[in-house]
Amino acid sequence: MRSIFRRRNPDVQQLFDNAGDPGKVMCVAFDYAKASHTTIMCNGMGNKLHGRFDVHNDRTGLDYLLGIIAGLCRKHRIKKEHVFFGGEDCGAYVFNFIHALVSRGYLVLGMNTKQVKDERENTHASTDLIDTIGVAGMMIKMKGRTIGIQSKGVHIVKRLRRQRKAMLKAHAASAHRIYGVVDQLLPGFLDNKITGITPFSRASLWLMEDRFSIAEMRARHRPALVRKLREFSLQDPEGCVEKLKALADVSLPPPRAMIGALQRSLGEEHKIYSMLSKNLHVLDMDIAKLLANTPGAMFTTIPGIGMRWAPGLFAELCDPARRRNVDSMSAMGGLVPRVKQTGGPDKPAIIGHRTKKCCSILKHHLFSAAVSVARYGHSEMRAEYQADKDAGRDCRVRMARRVLRICLYINDNQTFFLPPSLHKNGTRDQIRDYYMYMWPKVLIKWRDVGAILEATAEGAPLRVWRDMAQELYDIELSLKSPQTGRK
Repeated sequence: MRSIFRRRNPDVQQLFDNAGDPGKVMCVAFDYAKASHTTIMCNGMGNKLHGRFDVHNDRTGLDYLLGIIAGLCRKHRIKKEHVFFGGEDCGAYVFNFIHALVSRGYLVLGMNTKQVKDERENTHASTDLIDTIGVAGMMIKMKGRTIGIQSKGVHIVKRLRRQRKAMLKAHAASAHRIYGVVDQLLPGFLDNKITGITPFSRASLWLMEDRFSIAEMRARHRPALVRKLREFSLQDPEGCVEKLKALADVSLPPPRAMIGALQRSLGEEHKIYSMLSKNLHVLDMDIAKLLANTPGAMFTTIPGIGMRWAPGLFAELCDPARRRNVDSMSAMGGLVPRVKQTGGPDKPAIIGHRTKKCCSILKHHLFSAAVSVARYGHSEMRAEYQADKDAGRDCRVRMARRVLRICLYINDNQTFFLPPSLHKNGTRDQIRDYYMYMWPKVLIKWRDVGAILEATAEGAPLRVWRDMAQELYDIELSLKSPQTGRK
């Protein structure tokens, strides 16, 4: 029977139903720590089966815990499949311990720290035992999310995306420090409108690499500088050189004694920035190659979504352990506003702001992808965004919900994106023409990140769809990039 309590964990509810009696269920509650975990055990009615004891966060502690559980199961006639575990969300130091329990077939729950705090009997004090009892209360109420065997593709991509986020933050911090030093050595150099050179482009980084200063810019020979800048494919190298010379003539130099220290700082920061840029490029390529073998590869068929947002959307939306219906996923992504309705059915509901209690990373990816689709997506999607904007509706949220629904549908069906009109009423010829037009654009996305071979390999989702589409629509979709052989 379907429960009216939507936040109940269906896996725990199924476990209680299978046991038949709450007294035949064992709840093992943890307060995780780096060295040892505080543990208590009770049945489904809250009756204590074992008092507090500590479990070491290693193999010895796990064997000791499982030995106690086996003895209590024999004593109280509880089946192994009716034992489950729970604890608050915490750091990476406990992931291996949890994985060891999950790999042995046990049900393990993860719980929000604030919700566990609200469940505690004593709100003024906090000890390991009080916190553990709060976890046990959540388990008895069947709350918390299931921690399952990690889906290989999703969690590897997620782990690398988290690493990329940290590296990108360090990359941006390095760029800010370079701005501060350059504004003293040659003010205005990193302004494209003044010099005509894109900041942090190859030409810009080459100029900043060695002995960068006002005096050095004045001393450089024009012909040699023009020849070197032409190697970086600048549209107007002569004009850029003239602008650089003019900037050096009007700029005020820093104190002479400081120039050496500033150049040394810029040189060291230049090395850090270049290293992070290279590592980010390699990491993006590795993420793309991993994504190519997952259903998330089909997200790149959505116009406006490329390798910048497709891996993040796949990692945050397509974890089987977190998968819910569209409304629940929208709430988790921060797309659902607060609603307050009281005073009887005749009183209207008051719509408030969107809650901040959501997955901030998923929210960032949904809103960023929505803006990208609104700018570069299919004309029908762009028209819907503009119509919402003209009508005074929250166009970003509505587009984010569309992106979420589309991504979930594509992940479940591993199909190519179709615009709304073709998805509902498109004829065979119209769909055929759309596929022939969009397929080369998808290949270019994969070519730009160096993963086109992995995306079109035998068994990859894009290759499987391509083979099916060729049979159904009698078309020829090449596996080579349309820009193959071009410089």
